Amino acid sequence: MTLERLTREIKERARALGFHGVGITDVRPLEEAEARYHHWLREGLAADLQYMQTSAGQRAHPARVWPEARAVLVLVVNYYSGEFDALPRGHGRIARYAWGRDYHDVIPARLRQLVAEIEQLLRRPVRARCFTDAVPLLERALARRAGLGRIGWNACLITEAFGSWVFLSEILLDVELAPDPPETRACVSTFDCHRSCPTGALRPDGLVDARLCISYHTIENRGVIPRALRSKLGDWLFGCDVCQEVCPHNARVPITDWPEFHLEAGVGKTLALADVLAIASDEAFRQRFRGTALRRAKRRGLLRNAAIVAANTGYEEAIPQLRRLAREDPDEIIRGHALWALGVLDPAGSRAILERARRDVHPFVREEAEWALEASAGGEPSEGSANMKPSGAIAV
Repeated sequence: MTLERLTREIKERARALGFHGVGITDVRPLEEAEARYHHWLREGLAADLQYMQTSAGQRAHPARVWPEARAVLVLVVNYYSGEFDALPRGHGRIARYAWGRDYHDVIPARLRQLVAEIEQLLRRPVRARCFTDAVPLLERALARRAGLGRIGWNACLITEAFGSWVFLSEILLDVELAPDPPETRACVSTFDCHRSCPTGALRPDGLVDARLCISYHTIENRGVIPRALRSKLGDWLFGCDVCQEVCPHNARVPITDWPEFHLEAGVGKTLALADVLAIASDEAFRQRFRGTALRRAKRRGLLRNAAIVAANTGYEEAIPQLRRLAREDPDEIIRGHALWALGVLDPAGSRAILERARRDVHPFVREEAEWALEASAGGEPSEGSANMKPSGAIAV
């Protein structure tokens, strides 16, 4: 079988398995993307994502990730499953990629099926490594070099048919294949994403400042969300889609035909804040969100986010739950953010709780209590150190 025919057959098998796009590239270093990546790290734009630093030497080099690789298959799955409805009172929004089941659990089985199909084509075993967003490679740069799309000013890969609502996966193969021509077109956006970003996380050079990004803070950051950013989270409970919602490349995108990513398969578009604030333990959290992307935030992160969204949306019905969390929760991050929310929603009525929190064993909790008490006194609270940078370990 010729190289070209083998490549064509593999692509047909990938599409028959449900992948919406497949491109092929070689294992040469991604030199231009590597330079931008290291610039991003040097500028401190990775926030506390330590794994981005530790894997920096591999990310532009497929052959360093797996020396036996001779070709890289980059695969695209459309996950778009519709628009938001009017937000019900007392709810927080979930980013679209997390409405259904966790893609980390869904896509790998079809990658393994594709490897089996390739073995059938070649009539011999092949060696392969399959990855779904869990490989130290510059995935979007690989996808662009494989001809699958351009890079937007919001740093997302933008495909022709599905916009940026796509998951990426890779198969590194010990098989030589014919590479696709790279995508060379630039993003045609008129910077709608930059103008619409609530926190200014998108820079004019196309880099994203994770220190300001709502998705980073509501998913990856396990510690303190800076006080100056909290009101800008708006009603986003997990993730953020703003820069994709305004993107002109996303104007007409078909609904995915993968039922696993439909909202009926997972948590859906929103969650009731009262339900989230009532989760009493890590085990209860794991049981509630098993098989969904929300597991990544952990109980600490999701309850912290829910307290902020309650304050941002004026959801006063959450005050009793916030008081209970501020008094009793064993996690200082949850206690502190509950105090902040009380300082926004009910500083006078919760004064006794705030006064007691001034004697909390944790300095962050004491600081949030002081801030809320200043609010209850009608003064202009200072932002304090909680405004400066996220604290606490970032578990990734």
